[in-house]
Amino acid sequence: MLHSNPPLSGMDQLIHKLKNEDENYARLSRGIQIFYWIMAPVYLIMVVLHAIEGSSLNEILGGIFFFLAMLIFALFFRNYYKEYKYVDYSQPTLVMLKKAAYRYKPFQLKILWAFLAVGFINAGLSLSATHMADLLEIQLVFWSAMAMAVLIGLWRWKVRYKPIRDAALNMIREIEADY
Repeated sequence: MLHSNPPLSGMDQLIHKLKNEDENYARLSRGIQIFYWIMAPVYLIMVVLHAIEGSSLNEILGGIFFFLAMLIFALFFRNYYKEYKYVDYSQPTLVMLKKAAYRYKPFQLKILWAFLAVGFINAGLSLSATHMADLLEIQLVFWSAMAMAVLIGLWRWKVRYKPIRDAALNMIREIEADY
């Protein structure tokens, strides 16, 4: 006789989804982190080569800004990797759910680090402009790309992570209502 698994309760389903998404997010963050750990030394080497070759101050500063951005992003995604990789599901249910709801919140205070890195990339790109028209074109393309990235990210969050966050918030409300 085949044994079938009993149907999962709402809490069991939610925890199962959280574990799967946490694993996926940790894996994604790890891959992105590795990319930035590779790119940071590349930009540092470029800065050194520009300095040795006697390149313009703008080229050297642009390289420094890119290096700093890559370093910030590497550390930023390292933090995300650790946060999602080492989730403690043995905590009391209410605590675990509140942490999960926060993890899947689309905007957190630590996002300011990413904005700083994006600002450094923008500064690095802007230093390469030789004319005001070039600078305006760089700004238009760069900020359009950033706006598109944010919109795509928010759409992805809404489709993939918002249902999990909403389920966690509903469970939190149910638990707190019982107290």
